[in-house]
Amino acid sequence: MSHRPRKFQRVSKACDFCNRRSIKCNKNNGPLAPCQNCVDFDVPCTYDRPARRRGARRNASPTASQTTQPIAPGQQVARDEDLRAAPGILPNTVAKCRTSNASWESLNGVHSVAGPSDGSAMTPWKAFATACQDTIRDLAQVYLEIVYPIFPLFYWPSFSKALDNMDYLHDDGFFASTMAMCALTSARARDGALYSTRWSSQQLSTPPSEVFWAAAKESIPRDLSTARGTEYMRACAILSIASIQHGQIQGMQQYLGFYHTLATMDGLQDEKFWPKDLDPVVVEVRRRLFWSIYTLDVYSSIVWGGVIRHREAQSNVRYPGEVVKDEFISKHTYASSPHTEQNGRLSGPGLPHDWISGWNFITDMYRILEHAVDSQRRRSPPTNGISDVWSLFRPAQTAGTWLMDHVLSMYSALPPQFRETRPVTGDLAHDIFGFQSANIQATLQLLRMVLAPNEDQGVDEKCDVVGQVLSVFSKVPVEYLKAISSPLLHHLAGIGYILGSVMEGSLSEASYQRVRTLLLEMADLLHRLESGLRRPTGTSERLRAQVARIDEYMLTKRSAPTTTTLPPPPRPPSVLNPGSMQEDMVPSVYQQPPSLAPIQAPLAPMPDPVAQFQLPPELLNDWPWPFDAGVSEGVFPYAFVK
Repeated sequence: MSHRPRKFQRVSKACDFCNRRSIKCNKNNGPLAPCQNCVDFDVPCTYDRPARRRGARRNASPTASQTTQPIAPGQQVARDEDLRAAPGILPNTVAKCRTSNASWESLNGVHSVAGPSDGSAMTPWKAFATACQDTIRDLAQVYLEIVYPIFPLFYWPSFSKALDNMDYLHDDGFFASTMAMCALTSARARDGALYSTRWSSQQLSTPPSEVFWAAAKESIPRDLSTARGTEYMRACAILSIASIQHGQIQGMQQYLGFYHTLATMDGLQDEKFWPKDLDPVVVEVRRRLFWSIYTLDVYSSIVWGGVIRHREAQSNVRYPGEVVKDEFISKHTYASSPHTEQNGRLSGPGLPHDWISGWNFITDMYRILEHAVDSQRRRSPPTNGISDVWSLFRPAQTAGTWLMDHVLSMYSALPPQFRETRPVTGDLAHDIFGFQSANIQATLQLLRMVLAPNEDQGVDEKCDVVGQVLSVFSKVPVEYLKAISSPLLHHLAGIGYILGSVMEGSLSEASYQRVRTLLLEMADLLHRLESGLRRPTGTSERLRAQVARIDEYMLTKRSAPTTTTLPPPPRPPSVLNPGSMQEDMVPSVYQQPPSLAPIQAPLAPMPDPVAQFQLPPELLNDWPWPFDAGVSEGVFPYAFVK
């Protein structure tokens, strides 16, 4: 008797995880086992969502079924670990942000939306924005306090007015940039960037950054040729910054690439391609946008490698502040300022009318950094089999010491409020100058680290560079550093790269003690900056563990038996004050017993295992930064090694 083959049937119902992501639910291990996707992502394989009848509802028109088709925001959550919490995100948001004119069930993929509707696929997200309009306003104010001084991508009077009018419900591009702004601000607030007593991270935690991120991502057209205008460029620019905050470096490169595509199609890099009838405010915003992301482009090329897309020599964009001056300061200060006039400008002895002049000085330094990166990458001859043509167009490379001295002379000519980083006050009229000063200091130290590999430096010179960088950051109020947030952590990878090149080479006891002190200072600084981060790198703990392992190795070397007593080597100078002698930096091996008679005649030279040594490679296996940056890839690419 022949048996007909069993007919294989598809899974009748996808699990909750696969349903939210709109992917195929594969039951490879049997109907009772979790699906393969849930196994891969290590999430529970559940079927908790309410069951719905298939097919169109009775008496429902085709047009209505297309209009009310829901979009599941859970499939846009930024990281896989966030996907695990996604089922609870939107229901909690519903309870806290519900308004009378928006129905939330559709945002979890259950029912249709009742609320602002233009017949587009963005209807559910605009209902979400309607329900969270108060949160959006709060996040905009926080953006003004902690992000705007570094990335002034909006002209605040017009932007705040548009938010009050809820223009993002009628302009998809403005909706994208507004949601991106909320995603970045919410992530920074969650990571401890708040310093004003007006806000708390708990107050701004719902909805989480990932939901705003999903809304911004969904609102950018997949066909970039249809995403025309400044708003979409600004949305992609902010999402690239938010990606750094989320720890998504590939996402940063993705949205930075989207921005450059849109900017090139728009001709943003050359003002002669701009429409002639642009409003002065729009001109100001475009200039701020271009130079803001120019600095981000150079920064990302230094830290993670890659190319600089918009070169200074190929750009024709003026600095911002020439057409329109900011008039928002007096309207958004939260304490009386002795230097604030009625018109919102700043006055007083030595206080300029515009903070933007300090911001433009930072852009000057990034333009110098662009050429410093070129010089660093061309120090070695090309290894890709092509001939070198660089030398045909450039004279001999300028010494890094001369260039740094020139930049420092430019810095000394700045007004004092850009050279002195005063403590935060909660008054934006003063704090915005503190942000410029802190960012100037950070950029100066980045330039110092980039120029360091261009010089033939020994251990002492490299330690001098690192000591100077750490000394500067130790004097900047931590509130500014934490507001700059995650990008600053990657910024400091240059210190690890320089110290890594020292640790790989030959060391003496004195040089190791100096490097050891710098490593512990670096660990302290990273610990201060990482406290409160949702996704800390753990680098400070790894550095301390690294020092402990090397200390154990050094103790073994010191206790090794020797046949001849050698005179004690000179005591190492202090890292913070090279001319002084600090007892805590001198190991016990250097303490000469008082009963030891002075040596009258020099001993014959003998190999000393402590005088010069090289650390075993296995001791450096957990070094948090790459040792060999590779001039073809970047100055210190990939920042932290996981």
